Amino acid sequence: MELDRTARFLHRIAEVGATRPLATTLVGLVFLAVAIAGTAKIHVNNNLVAWFKESSEIRIADTSMNQALGGTSLGYLVVLANEPEFMKQPEAMRWLEGLQRHLEAMPMVGKTFSVADYVKRINRVLHDDDPKFDAVPETKEAVGQYLFLFSMSAKPADLDNVVDPVFQKANLWVQLKTWDAEAMRQVIEATADYQKSHPLAVTVKPAGIAYFNLVWNDEVLGDMVLGFVLALVVVFVILALNFRSARWALVGYMPLLFTILLIYGVVGFVGKDFDMPLSVLSTLSLGMAVDFSIHFISRFRQHLVETGGGTNEAAVREALLWTAARPGKGILRNALLFAGAFSVMLFAPLTPYIAVGAFIVSMMLLSALLTILYLPALVMMGRNWLFDEPKLTANVAPALAKGD
Repeated sequence: MELDRTARFLHRIAEVGATRPLATTLVGLVFLAVAIAGTAKIHVNNNLVAWFKESSEIRIADTSMNQALGGTSLGYLVVLANEPEFMKQPEAMRWLEGLQRHLEAMPMVGKTFSVADYVKRINRVLHDDDPKFDAVPETKEAVGQYLFLFSMSAKPADLDNVVDPVFQKANLWVQLKTWDAEAMRQVIEATADYQKSHPLAVTVKPAGIAYFNLVWNDEVLGDMVLGFVLALVVVFVILALNFRSARWALVGYMPLLFTILLIYGVVGFVGKDFDMPLSVLSTLSLGMAVDFSIHFISRFRQHLVETGGGTNEAAVREALLWTAARPGKGILRNALLFAGAFSVMLFAPLTPYIAVGAFIVSMMLLSALLTILYLPALVMMGRNWLFDEPKLTANVAPALAKGD
């Protein structure tokens, strides 16, 4: 039967892998090495504001506020002493002030605020607004009197926001000019460095929405990455059970693994953060992409048994080309169908939708192409290792009898 245009196209792709398996594999290994290098550059980070396009009102407003004000992402550093009244001591106040100046030197920190700022301001105002008194007083009694005076003249919440009633805990506000989870991590690391160089009998614990974003980043995304790795293992086990052979499972696994590494390599090179949408999609997409290998190998082995041509080189090559040209059309149509359906997400208003659409379109088209190209090359390269004719016949024949 004469092949149509699509079948001839797929036949030619498979013929490259089937007739030049070594060269095809070597070229693939080069791309694989580059992809691994790109994957190593992937940055796990979550930024909720970045989920909106740069032209959106939210991004524009956030950018403007970060430029004009201290920052839209708020984190806290809770400084805890071992005894009450500790925060009234001048050395504690100066320690807080020093930590603020240390953090404000960081580019992502726009502004900090603590109880030390209240004390310094009161001290200056009580001395006729003389700039040289814009400092922490020398005695604990003076600090206590200033704070008592402030509590009598201001709303209780103003002081409660920065220190507890017994002056054992102080809350340092840190305004960040970015919603990147890594920004809060750098603040925590900078605080730890400051504690080492300026030891004081206190402990510091992070809090606030910026810290929540960091915990979300580490816990949720970290678990997603772990789930993705476990999903890869489960997919391999399913392939081994389906083919009743770990060897065939390994061959069928290669196009999927190659596809994932190539896509993640591109993600790493372009600097796209590995965030929540990508982490969820990574696991969900495995089942879609591995179907192509299962379909190709199953029909290829079935065709070998039906034709009875044995497992010599010519017979295997003919079966591979037939599989690419005939069942391969179904693989291509399936890939195009999924890619076309998800391509509409490329025009979505939110960047996670765009990332999902681009990821699935790339995953489906690339995995279909690599299945048609590299499965013939891998099968021809490992023909003597893969084929055990009695087992092949015994495994495929029952499936034929059932009409699978």
